[in-house]
Parts: sequence; structure tokens; C-alpha cells
Amino acid sequence: MSNETIKINVPILARVEGEGALDLTIENSEITELKLRIYEPPRYFEKFLEGRNYYDVPDTVARICGICPVAYQMSASHAIESIFQVEITPWIRAMRRLFYCGEWLQSHALHIHLLAAPDFLGFNNAIEMSAQYGNEVRRGLKLQALGNDLVTLFGARSVHPVGVKIGGFSRAPNKKAVDALLMRVTEAKQDAVDLIHWLDTLELPEDNQDFISVALHHDNEYPFNEGRIISDHGLDISIDKFETHFKEMHVAHSTALHCLLDGKPYLVGPLARVNLNAGQLPADTKAIINGLKTHFPSKNMFHSIIARAIEIHFALIEAERLLINYEVTEQPCLSFEPKKGTGYGCTEAPRGILWHRYDIDKSGCVTSAIIVPPTSQNQPRIEQDIRNALMSLGLDKTKKELQLHAEKVIRNYDPCISCATHFLDMNLVRDGVVENSMLMDLFKNADLSKTAIIGVGSPNEGDRLGWQIVDMLQQNERAVELGKKGMSILKLDRPGVALGEIIRGLDCVLLIDAVKQGEKGLSFIQIDVDQLINPPKQISTHEYGLTESITLLRNLKMRPEKLVIVGVNKVSKSVVTKILNMFIND
Repeated sequence: MSNETIKINVPILARVEGEGALDLTIENSEITELKLRIYEPPRYFEKFLEGRNYYDVPDTVARICGICPVAYQMSASHAIESIFQVEITPWIRAMRRLFYCGEWLQSHALHIHLLAAPDFLGFNNAIEMSAQYGNEVRRGLKLQALGNDLVTLFGARSVHPVGVKIGGFSRAPNKKAVDALLMRVTEAKQDAVDLIHWLDTLELPEDNQDFISVALHHDNEYPFNEGRIISDHGLDISIDKFETHFKEMHVAHSTALHCLLDGKPYLVGPLARVNLNAGQLPADTKAIINGLKTHFPSKNMFHSIIARAIEIHFALIEAERLLINYEVTEQPCLSFEPKKGTGYGCTEAPRGILWHRYDIDKSGCVTSAIIVPPTSQNQPRIEQDIRNALMSLGLDKTKKELQLHAEKVIRNYDPCISCATHFLDMNLVRDGVVENSMLMDLFKNADLSKTAIIGVGSPNEGDRLGWQIVDMLQQNERAVELGKKGMSILKLDRPGVALGEIIRGLDCVLLIDAVKQGEKGLSFIQIDVDQLINPPKQISTHEYGLTESITLLRNLKMRPEKLVIVGVNKVSKSVVTKILNMFIND
């Protein structure tokens, strides 16, 4: 191979959040080019914030990421509250930690079970894995659902929660809702223990590297949203000194900024946190770690998957402690007067430290904003890791082996590149069959109390058609009559793998989603879910599409008895009529 030139191009990285690619060139047994390309257009959220009033900021920054909205809201709230000199109450501080427990649970559970574990077990994706490891995937979905519900407790919804305000929360949850979640959290602790021990049995690659771990550190607790920024190379600074040591820069091959610590790549995220803060973990979690074959602190990035599971266990113990001690307050949000100034916020998103800086004018409006997310901080380290990992693997390996190992390294960081756009591709239909008479009769004489019509979509242009059809149904007299007889008519925002929990207990489900236009004039097509093609490899939890989610439910035996997808590419009364005719004999 000494004189051979190998070029590897991965045009779309599978099982990561958002869109990125990898270019790799090997010449004469040396890596001469390695670029992790982020080619999505930049979204300029920092500029969107300029001119907005302070109270708009939490809801705006939550839209940056569907997986980590809590982190964005908390970093922003802390920064702005520091300007306004808001001293939060112990209740607000405790509930923010509980809020954070939910985000860590759902994010870590999804990454471990749906994105990372398939790499170490020899599967292309979690759907394949679920056929052999059904119990493990069910456990992951259960933990993810619990995390979502903890976020919903304060945020009113799990995706882009709306319950956060500068100064606290919009409301205090009632004790009944808290007690119900407490029972589930207590039961889930054993799931976390089993998860850690299962992951410790995996044959993870041996790949020790010298890297810098960076995380928040708090003397009295495992860090969520307070602390100083430390490293294992001697850094120990307050968050307002971030810009003194950390510098973002543009690189030609990426629309995402790269961030360096004193000119060097560094690591943020679960492994860095456990490396630096293991002493702050609860005694029960420490006891589990002491019994593992995997040792911390670790310089093997592939141990990140175990670090995530350790943090799941911690999040459950912390959530249990906070739920047990919960009391309803009459002051979930503090009052204050806006002030001019500059403020800083830094919290621990699931993927690592998330740093915010805001300049506010005397009227309470943002004049400038800087947001440094974890993935931009990890990106130089990812590129460095790929290079070292491939050299350790051996550059004489086949092109396929090199490509798979490089992708495994990238996925191991759980990079959150951006929010993906949900869209059901028309290629998923059955050989151009527009209407299927068997499907038309499938829901006749259904038990309407166990039946639902669900419009799936998102706020993105062109992806709201399912919602718009539901809006028309809810105004339709025939549909209203069906509702009176027990049928549910709902709208869901990109439910992904949460679809299983939403439709649990239903016998008949009709999903309405947008499709890309194939045949000219086509506006309505029924899709037999048993005829869906095998799901593509480009899967991420940030948009686990209908095809992937339904296939997963089928493998886990969680799918309702009767399930049909209707694809639409325009809104019309005729589409509504066709849908209703599937349920009404006339």
C-alpha cells in the first residue's frame, strides 16, 4: 500500500444529528487530508436575537436544538439574570436541576440505544439491532420517554419547551403530577444499573489518546448549570473568562465554527465530565463505577458510551431526590427590573458545556449575543481523534474498514450539527399505487374509542400539510361526529420514536404526513406500512422518520393492529373526504 492513494468520501454521515460529511485522503501510508465538513447553511440565531426583548430569548434559543432545548434556555436565563441581578430562590434552582435531569435522560438514552450501540454490536442501525436486542431497545425508549416527561413537567412539552421564563418558570407543577413521575423515576434506577453493566460487557475498541478534558465543576454537586470551567491540564476559570482562553475560528471546509482552548483541541461532554467530576457523583453511582472493568478517568473516547450511562444513573438519583423533596411554591418566577449590562451563562448540555454571552440595553433588548455550542467545541477534537484512531487501526486496512471506523469515531461524540427537517419521501410508497381498496376498508367498523387520526408535521414550510388536514377535519361535521363517538384527532410535531408511547393502547391509527410530489397532480396516496422499503442507513434520533419509527415499533411488537399512512402534497376538501370515507360506511 506504500505508493497507493486512497480517497474516502462519506457524503452523508449516518446516525448523527444534522448533516455533515467526511473527506479523507491517504497517500503513501499517511493521512494528507482529513476534513469533517458541516455543509448545512448557518442559521444565524445570534443575529436573530438582536433587537429582541429579554423575555423572547428563552423560547427563541430553545429552537436551536430539538434535543437540547433545556441547556439553551438555562444558559440564556443565567446570563440574563446575572445582568438583572436576579437572585433565584432555592426552589427555582432545584427545579432547574430537575428540568436538566429530563434532558440528560432523553438525550443519553437515545444516543446510546439508537445511535452508538449498533456500531459496537455490528448493526447498521437500531432497527436492525432491535430484532436481536429488543429488550435493550425497549429499555432505551422507556428511559427516553421518562426524560421527555420530566422536561414536560416544567416545559409543557418536551420539544422546544415553553415553560421557562427569565427569573424562573411559568408555573409550579402540582404534587399529583410530581408523585406520578417519582414512582417511574424510582423504578427506572434498576434499568440504569442494568444498562451500565450491559455496556461494560461490550468489546469496545482499545484506543487511548492524549486529550484535554473540559467541563464545569462544582465543589458540592455534579455539574448541571453552575460552576467554574476546569480542565485536566490546570485550567480553572470563572465563566466570564471563557473568551480569554477559548477562541472560535472559521475553517474553509465547514459552516460551523471550530473552538480551541489556548490554541489546542479539547473534549467536552460526558467522558470529560466523568473524568473531572467523578468525585461529585452519588455514592450509589460511585459504587457501580468501582465494580466495572472500565476505569475512569479514561483516555479512551469509546468509553463515552459508558460515561453517558453513568450520567443516566446519576440523573435518576438526582431526579428522585428532588421529586421526593418537592413542595408547590406560590412564587415559581421572580419579579425584577431590566438593566443594561453584559452577562454570561454556561451550563452542561448533554454533549458538553454550552456558553452564552448577552449584551442588553436599558430597555431590556438584546444588542448582541454569542453562543458557543458543544459540537463546535468538539469538532477539532473529532478531527484529531479520527486521524489518531485510523492510524491506530492501521492505514493498510480496506477502504470499507477505514470508512466504518471513521464514522464510528464521529458518532461516538454524538455531534448535534443542527435540527433536521422532517419530510416523508415519496419513494416510500408501494410501486405507484395511489389508492388501495383493502386499505380503504381497513378502518370500517373500528372501535372509535381506540382509533386516532394523527397529522404529523413541523413548523417548516411544506411540512405542515398533515397539520392542515387535521385542522380541516376538526372543522368538518362528519369528523366532529366521529370525535363524539370516541375517535381522537391529533397533531404531532415530529414524534420520532416517541410515537410508540403516544399510540400505545390504540387498535387503529391513521397517520397523515407530507410527501414530496412524484406523479404530476398526485395529492393523496395510501401507504401500506407492511410494504415499506427497508429504512435507509441515514438515521438520526433528531429526526427518526415515520418509516424508521414504524419499523422499530413493528420489531418491538408495539405497533397497533391497523396502521396506515396517508401521504399528501396539498390541502383540499377532496383529501379530507377520502380520509373520512375510510371510517364511514356511506
